[in-house]
Amino acid sequence: MLENIVRIDMEFQHLSQFELRQICYFIAVVQADNNFSAAAKRLGIKQPPLSQRIQALEELLSINQKTLPVKLFDRSKRPLELTEAGQAFLIEAQQALIHLERAVSRARQASQGEIGRLIVGMNNSIANTILPEIVQEFRQRFPMVELELHECTIVQDIQLQMLKNHQLDVIFSRSPSFEQNDPTLSFQPILEEYFIVALPITHALANQMTISLKALAEEAIILPSLDVLPFYEKVVTLCREAGFEPKINQTVTATGVVALLSLVAAGVGISILPNHVQTLHREGVVYRALENAALNRQIAVVWRQENSSIVLRQFLKIIWEVTNLSLLDSW
Repeated sequence: MLENIVRIDMEFQHLSQFELRQICYFIAVVQADNNFSAAAKRLGIKQPPLSQRIQALEELLSINQKTLPVKLFDRSKRPLELTEAGQAFLIEAQQALIHLERAVSRARQASQGEIGRLIVGMNNSIANTILPEIVQEFRQRFPMVELELHECTIVQDIQLQMLKNHQLDVIFSRSPSFEQNDPTLSFQPILEEYFIVALPITHALANQMTISLKALAEEAIILPSLDVLPFYEKVVTLCREAGFEPKINQTVTATGVVALLSLVAAGVGISILPNHVQTLHREGVVYRALENAALNRQIAVVWRQENSSIVLRQFLKIIWEVTNLSLLDSW
């Protein structure tokens, strides 16, 4: 970056002699049909200073000219006319001012987080709950920001590594995937998910509004691979604490929620899943509350401590608003 700045400085250093006001005055004269008096009146200045500015501009354009000096106006004609040099300069100067105006506008927008790019790592817990509200609000306020969503449905440690490698700007992560004492990262828990029972609609327990763990003692239970999602070891532990060894169906395996629900709908067994799956209306499957089971986990938003992006700050601010978090407690 520094090398590019030095190179640009060397290429454009000679332009520092020119004043933006000179160029604006030149275009003002052209817009007034090459009439200096009319242009001066529009600009709210006297004609002599305007003429002096244009002459100074012509002198600067004439530096290093070996033969004829550069003249922008043919002053021998009435009314004045642009010279060929003036016509050429007008076309390029207008484009330069358009780009300069755009640069000013984009700098102001960038300072407010109104333009830019944000890459978000997400999981299905967020996708099925508050993410639509967050995205909707963000898009309404910052429609010109490029928002890129990356879904991770299995190993969330990969997302953390991508965050640290600057491949992602912010992620939503489940505990215990994130390490809260990592000095390079900032964490903010935003919601807590609990677990429910998913069972076939024809199952005898489907008539109950709540189901205890003990009622599942004789049921075939379908769980994600414990090697992939070790959190589900807690389900096995809770079953043992309830006095029985869970009958984990070992003949089928699935890691994704949709696949698990398909197995439940097929009558292969029941499953214990996070509550966000209730937004997935799978035909043949019903959801029931899990009674007296201390099974929950936090969802946190995680970002790099050193990331000073205004776009990121605006995104986080909307998360705080959607989840009713205090800004003072969240930063």
